[in-house]
Amino acid sequence: MFRSRFHSNKVTLKTLLLTLLLLSLVTGLAVGHNFLPRAARKPLTAAAVSAAKKDPPVPAASGDDTTPRLLFAAFNASGARLESMHLEAWGRLNTSFSDAETVAGLARQAAGSLGLDPEAGLHRQDTEKFHGASWEGELQPGVKLYLSVQSLAGAGDDGETYLLIELDGEPRHGEGETVAWQEKVRAAFRPWQVDPHLTYGLTGVIPGKLTRTEREQRAGAVLAALEAKKVEGVEDEELLSISAYSARLPRSLAVAGREVNVNVALRFHATDGNTYLHLGSPLLGGEY
Repeated sequence: MFRSRFHSNKVTLKTLLLTLLLLSLVTGLAVGHNFLPRAARKPLTAAAVSAAKKDPPVPAASGDDTTPRLLFAAFNASGARLESMHLEAWGRLNTSFSDAETVAGLARQAAGSLGLDPEAGLHRQDTEKFHGASWEGELQPGVKLYLSVQSLAGAGDDGETYLLIELDGEPRHGEGETVAWQEKVRAAFRPWQVDPHLTYGLTGVIPGKLTRTEREQRAGAVLAALEAKKVEGVEDEELLSISAYSARLPRSLAVAGREVNVNVALRFHATDGNTYLHLGSPLLGGEY
């Protein structure tokens, strides 16, 4: 059964960026690896936006073209059955505090580029120092989409405006579908000549509860397929989570002075008696 990752209580993208950086500095990846930017459902904060500016430069768009292929090959090495796919993207559209109508217009433009009805279901949120316009629904049967344009006063000289997109769905065509999502997302950012930050996620199911050795073997098979070296990890009775670095993947994050670009986790869920394998690049987002 498809386990949707769309939650009503999602935290702010830039707040999570700041949280990740602070946690990793204090406690290392053993804590920090559980956090990753998610498409923002709440207004951005000035401090968090400032932290986001410290991100490393985004490489050319063509670099990410290899990521879906590499991740699917690594996922297949685990032997898990693919259940859901996830793609997140965010990018800065301009360095100004845009008024409410401009933000709504930007959201309509992005929605139109994704083939959505730009007038249907657009939700607006406006305060003195924040303007946001968002759209949430199905991009196609079995694929949920969340889109948001947010503009914040006081970030930088005059403010900043961001576009955030999140896709979550059941697998139908596997790697090819993820590539199609990737191109749709890039098309939405193209009018502003922005190459978005992309985060990929795959979730699979393994029947029953694995032993610790079996979990390590499955995670090891994923990392071996990517020629990835373990950076940090945590393990308990129900969970194994490993953050690693692979020179084959084109993008990475610097966390506590170490480069990370892949995260594999296995967790047993007693509710249905299955073990779920999660694979993300550069890290996993949300709860797992």
